[in-house]
Amino acid sequence: MRIAAARDWRPGPGTVVDWSATAATTAAARRAPAHPVGPSFLQRDHILAVRAQRDAGVEHRAFTCACVSVPGVLDVDRMTAVLADFLRDHDGWRSTFRADGDDVVRGLVDASDIELDAHTCPAGTDPVEHVAERLPATAVFDVFPAAAFGAVAHTESFDFYFAIDHAYGDAASQAIGLAEILGRYRDEPGRPRAVAGSSHIEYTAAEAGRAASLTSSSPSVRRWRELLVDGPSPRRPDFPLDLGIVDGRPQRVRIDQVPIADAARTDRLGEWARTANVGLSTLVFAALGVTERRLAGRDRYVTTTVLSTRRGDHLASQGWYINFVPVAFAVRGDAVADVVRDAADALAVAREMAADPVHGALGVLIGEGVLDPSVITNPQMVSYIDFRWFPAAEALRDAVIFTGEGVTDHASIWVSRTDDGLFAAAQRPDNPIAEASVARYFDTVAQVLADLDGADR
Repeated sequence: MRIAAARDWRPGPGTVVDWSATAATTAAARRAPAHPVGPSFLQRDHILAVRAQRDAGVEHRAFTCACVSVPGVLDVDRMTAVLADFLRDHDGWRSTFRADGDDVVRGLVDASDIELDAHTCPAGTDPVEHVAERLPATAVFDVFPAAAFGAVAHTESFDFYFAIDHAYGDAASQAIGLAEILGRYRDEPGRPRAVAGSSHIEYTAAEAGRAASLTSSSPSVRRWRELLVDGPSPRRPDFPLDLGIVDGRPQRVRIDQVPIADAARTDRLGEWARTANVGLSTLVFAALGVTERRLAGRDRYVTTTVLSTRRGDHLASQGWYINFVPVAFAVRGDAVADVVRDAADALAVAREMAADPVHGALGVLIGEGVLDPSVITNPQMVSYIDFRWFPAAEALRDAVIFTGEGVTDHASIWVSRTDDGLFAAAQRPDNPIAEASVARYFDTVAQVLADLDGADR
């Protein structure tokens, strides 16, 4: 599996099939009673941002889509039953949201009210154009379900896609969901059904309780204050090179994805990391720090990263299980070996902070009047994900995950590991300056890792 751009999904010609809620299910969703647990912090921010974009006449692009080629003839009836059961068994997917002013209310659809219909599109329908038109209207928070399921059926195989409003999950959730859907689909009749994970609603309630307990003396609040407000060198995370942004106005997104280490080199880097008693993610962040030093002369690396909050019974759950935490460390030299210990310490602190919702920690600082609320929205970030540990990783090896391409004024970065090596992707402004800057940045990251691969251990 890899993170890609929408243009990288190119299914062959075939019969296009959509699944959507029946009229009765749509009506049940509209009258779903309000649930006492509202959206998570991330869901609320996302939903209000989507509504504001809609009110401004901007097409919805805040969705993600996972696609995979599946061997065998598509059994439409079986897939219809599988998808309905998938929705019924996850309370996150039975949720629908209504925004009224700044208030967002969750409605919970009863599992017995969920039914899906399959629709075959007219012959000659272009699947790429069809999906590009369908996702902005279907994978959105106040449509039920806030997902788009579809397939392109061929003679002996089919391309399946599963798109979601980002409020309902992230890349990890989609990979897990795709594996669950295909696992259910391949089950022989009569075999026990796959077991879904624990309640995302319960997770959301616990998250709110944890956020309410934070105070100005909480370690995570103090760490955020040091980073953003009154530390020795406070700085918001940013991309180190010119992105061609004029007067702060966001531009259309372009997604670049490139290999930064092949499989053999990645295995050797993993061995180097084990010898140094760190993880490969530590080497990646150390390499990013060295890259910024080489390109921009920075002696301190600062970013925000995304860490999974999936634990225990929630490992198989559907939902947005992440937290944003800071990673900041001194860059004391021009090689990974010079900074790996500082990077490891910074990631250890980040993992300790992951238990405290970022909205709760920053909310304390915003409440004290020392931080502008805009810091929570649209952060510059770096994400590292190892797709090899996901269920059915081999079956999903050639799957792709892409996002809707809206606008941006920065270049967040996704580094991922697969059986084929290390890859880096960026959502950058679509202009020649940003293109050259991101290419130069990724070339340097690859060189920093190559230098480490050739260095003495």
